[in-house]
Amino acid sequence: MHELTDDQRPAASATAGADTAKGAAPVHVELPVGRPFDGEGLASWFAHRAVPAVESMEGLVWTRAVRLPHGPAVLEVDLGAAGALPLVLRLADLRDHPAAVALTRRLLDLDADPVGIDHHLAAAVPQPAPLVAQRPGVRLPGTANITEALMWAIVGQQITTAQARDQITRATDLAGQALPEGLRTGSVTRLPVLPADAARTADAWFRGPGARRRALVAALTVDIDTGQPIDTLRAQLLALPGVGPWTADYVLLRAARATDSHPARDVALLGAARDLGIADDHGSLFEALQAASPWRSYASLHLWLHNSTLRPPPRRRRSAAPPVKDAP
Repeated sequence: MHELTDDQRPAASATAGADTAKGAAPVHVELPVGRPFDGEGLASWFAHRAVPAVESMEGLVWTRAVRLPHGPAVLEVDLGAAGALPLVLRLADLRDHPAAVALTRRLLDLDADPVGIDHHLAAAVPQPAPLVAQRPGVRLPGTANITEALMWAIVGQQITTAQARDQITRATDLAGQALPEGLRTGSVTRLPVLPADAARTADAWFRGPGARRRALVAALTVDIDTGQPIDTLRAQLLALPGVGPWTADYVLLRAARATDSHPARDVALLGAARDLGIADDHGSLFEALQAASPWRSYASLHLWLHNSTLRPPPRRRRSAAPPVKDAP
């Protein structure tokens, strides 16, 4: 992978007002990024999952509230900028400047090697090669922590993204916290709900089977070290109640930047694969994407983004849901 040189590091340009520690003045940072960079793809992904007042997309300007070691913060990045990406930080405590920059880079997957990844995908899996040409530099959209990814994955089992967002919005309405006034923007005014608070109030906001609610509560209260090797982390996730291969691989892709994850039996991935003539069933899709290794996560992102452009199929009467352990 191509690494940034010392003069490309994110500390290249930062200024702060004297009152920043009180949340009154912004910190401006230029984030180096390898090109090509698919800011539009990230913007589309975040926009569809933005919890109101916690995260917003205005054009290609992405803003979200986060929790950092010394207090709350708000990140704002213009994903459509040419050259380095301008990051505006609103920090409750200036000591969180390095953590905020590192988190932003991870959320936007800025340390990926887009040239190498795109070249491999285009050569290894010929059918989606036009997608790579049309959307070069696809990045993995991250989450602030692994429990956030687990909440999205478990809540989102067998329902649409919009329905999952509505559920997490209810949790935030019920147990979320307002940002300090000096950190607020016009569209972002509150923090994401704490996992422990979401678990404590799950009976009031979660809509779904009781077994899934219990799995959600267990997942939101477990301590998982994301510094472990991916295989070890995956095994630990699979040991959680209600977490099957799809959930584990989705969480790894989003929270641990696992570059070679393919969430098995994903309906949206299969829909895109059928449209492109890659595969007709989950098994043949899994086999087809083997050639994309070690970048199957990026191939999955291309397919997800492509599927979002397709007209949804006619709705059919739902049959009984399969067990939550193997939820797609």
